[in-house]
Amino acid sequence: MASTDKIIAPLTPTDCFILALEKHDEQTGTSGNTCRYVLELNGIIDAKKLEEKINQNVISLQLASLSIRKKRPFGLPQWVSGSQNPIQVNVYKDDSFLNSPLFNKRISADASQMIAFDVIKKSDGNSTFIFSWNHLIMDSYGAVLYLKQLNRQENIASITSNEKKPKDIFSLKNAIKAKRFLSKTSGRPTSGIYPTIPSSKKIHQKIKTIRFTKEESAQIDLNAPQAGAKFGPSPFFLTCAARTVNRILEKRKTIVNDLWIPVPQNQRKRGATGPILGNHLSFLFYRIKSDLLNSINGSVRSINDQMIDQVRKGIPKAYDTLMNLLKRTPSGLYYHFIKGPHGRSLSGFLFTVAEDHPSDLLTFEGMNVSDAYSLPPNLFSPGLTFAFMKFQGCLQLMILTYDEILSEKEMTELEKQIKFELVKGTEFNE
Repeated sequence: MASTDKIIAPLTPTDCFILALEKHDEQTGTSGNTCRYVLELNGIIDAKKLEEKINQNVISLQLASLSIRKKRPFGLPQWVSGSQNPIQVNVYKDDSFLNSPLFNKRISADASQMIAFDVIKKSDGNSTFIFSWNHLIMDSYGAVLYLKQLNRQENIASITSNEKKPKDIFSLKNAIKAKRFLSKTSGRPTSGIYPTIPSSKKIHQKIKTIRFTKEESAQIDLNAPQAGAKFGPSPFFLTCAARTVNRILEKRKTIVNDLWIPVPQNQRKRGATGPILGNHLSFLFYRIKSDLLNSINGSVRSINDQMIDQVRKGIPKAYDTLMNLLKRTPSGLYYHFIKGPHGRSLSGFLFTVAEDHPSDLLTFEGMNVSDAYSLPPNLFSPGLTFAFMKFQGCLQLMILTYDEILSEKEMTELEKQIKFELVKGTEFNE
């Protein structure tokens, strides 16, 4: 460690999980662990002015200076702040939006800066602002907190939290409980949409955005509890996503087994204003029975029951304990634990529901924000991610995949089915 380097904080347990994935994701053509938050702006943003503002912002400079250090194989990974180069805002001219090659740009964990800023100028007189970061450095909630601070030109004392979590004296017992639960629920046979080409070839990412009107979004909000989702719409969204995957597998005449899906949960207190640094997430895990996917209501009820059962048994807390104990595990061993004995992703697909775009970030650099998207990583494999969020009351669904995972015909059929089932609340049977 250089003499000027300063230890900021240890990586969170979820950071260490992401680091293990990062170390072994070398597939050419993927964006890896890169996340993006996209703002569509009414007008052309002044990139030079924004660049000056970013380089005068203490939080930006802290984030851009970070790297990861681990002194020993079983040592605790630490965030370290060192010297850094000025932060640049890159400018492009492009009307293709999500099909732009810019969205394939990858930020790795060993990059000199794990955050990046891009502006796309469009021929209609508007522009797009893109904040990109390696998932290790923050989650989407932290990214929004940072953008709000940057937009208001505010600085905070620290990007970390001083809050100390109580030690769990039953840590080993809880870790064993979590490991047994994971082994039981993720056990083979399970299904997923796997690539049909050798992994040595370059792959090609594609992103599809489905926007729902306010009226459609209001109807979806009614459909979720009617289908049995008692504590928010996530089980309904997850069921509709799983049914599209199930249908594609059936049309491919592939053996259809249960789907196993981890779903991230924000661990911060509601309305928290920090910390920005790190991933403060836990997970719930769902085994979606293939026979129940014939019915939206049956699948939603099953997911809802699994959620209640996991909370009642303390699985989220037990899983946090397991993740905490695994922080010192060398990445190769950790990766083997994540991937399982056959080397494939345990997850049938990836799924997340982001926080609504905040009402206090509807202007940026003096311009109205006409739309916003939170784009999570889309690791290969499984290579298919469903990401939901709301912008000003309108639901948006981002589907991230690869040409080698879904054909254009399959993507069109998937879009048609999931739009129908979300809005109508009934099974699509064409």
